[in-house]
Amino acid sequence: MGLPIETIKDDLKREKGQVQVMSTLPLKAMSRIWGRFNELEIPYYLRVPGFKLYSFIFGVNLSEVAEPDLHVYPNLASFFYRTLKPGARPLHPNPNALLSPSDGRILQFGVIESGEVEQVKGMTYSLDALLGTSKPATTPNPADPSNIFTPPQDTKPKQSKARYSDGDEEIIKQDEKFATVNGISYTLPNLLSGPPQEQPGKSTSDASTTPKAASEAEVRADLALGEKPWYSRLTSENKTALYYVVVYLAPGDYHRFHSPTAWVVEKRRHFAGELYSVSPYLQRTLPGLFVLNERVVLLGRWRWGFFSYIPVGATNVGSIKINFDRELRTNSLTTDTAADRAADEAAKRGESYSGFAEATYEAASPILHGHALRRGEEMGGFQLGSTVVLVFEAPKGERPSLDEGWMGQKRKGGWNWAIEKGQRVKMGEQLGWVDGA
Repeated sequence: MGLPIETIKDDLKREKGQVQVMSTLPLKAMSRIWGRFNELEIPYYLRVPGFKLYSFIFGVNLSEVAEPDLHVYPNLASFFYRTLKPGARPLHPNPNALLSPSDGRILQFGVIESGEVEQVKGMTYSLDALLGTSKPATTPNPADPSNIFTPPQDTKPKQSKARYSDGDEEIIKQDEKFATVNGISYTLPNLLSGPPQEQPGKSTSDASTTPKAASEAEVRADLALGEKPWYSRLTSENKTALYYVVVYLAPGDYHRFHSPTAWVVEKRRHFAGELYSVSPYLQRTLPGLFVLNERVVLLGRWRWGFFSYIPVGATNVGSIKINFDRELRTNSLTTDTAADRAADEAAKRGESYSGFAEATYEAASPILHGHALRRGEEMGGFQLGSTVVLVFEAPKGERPSLDEGWMGQKRKGGWNWAIEKGQRVKMGEQLGWVDGA
């Protein structure tokens, strides 16, 4: 029996009221004040007792910190963004494993159905709302995950704006050979609701930096193992599905995040959003928290298709650093980002705003047309605890035939989870793996 209509209305009113109350708080201003406080220099004689007290309260393991002398950290911000000793986070040996991008706790994971991602049990939000879309969805069947993907019009590698020296000619030749052999397009199609519409006076900036040669080589080799072009539509014929996982970082966790696999990042979208707390309690009580909050959406591909990586900001955090992005430093202490400025200008004109500013990493590689990242490579970090959401395409396996015996609901091959809800994980540990790859 369903809930009475009065109960449903009461729940909706309460949820709307929670959002309204939270929206009245000056959370971004509070975050900037907190950021300035974090950067205040701590007196030399107070650093050791202060950081030890913080470590005791939040469970920081000081034995794994790269710089054991706590006097070296001049302020809270530098201690939050601490590095670890080499080998403190070994990578899982399975080459087909997807690694945890950070330290933290598993809040939610599963398969995406009907274009909805589960925030907590019984509370979902739209995949389009999380990742963004270039134009309103017009599909008659939004539940079909193949609507997310649109094959590119041109599968030939395009000329990059990046400039390369004579010594890089061999790398370019290798990339061209790889693209030809594998039939892979190196331009990111519009992943959500078709190709972008041209808007007068609006362009996508390039935020590329030069990737490490080792990263580019590893990604080329890994993508070469794929059996299909990365942009193939998600249908029952190609036996793939969209999966997601949410990792929550607590204040005492290691705050840098890393690449969970070898992949290519082609675009990023910065959503100005708000800075609500991403604590487990608020996730249970505030609907659509991750699509309200400030976040950076990194879009690209891995061996099995589409891959996205979403660092989500939180109250008293507000600064999501992306190491390979020349422009991005969200919720800056002194200046607004492009997304912040665009949102403010649209509000002054009384116009709606799509919610994000987009940049490309196309110039990072002449053939890959994106920034290559190898598994375990540092990507950036938070200034305090927050959340990382992964949304990715992977094989879903096959149900065994009757001749092979009954296995219940278990599929053979395909994607397998290696985690449980609420489990503590360290960066580099296995979240799941593709069987039979």
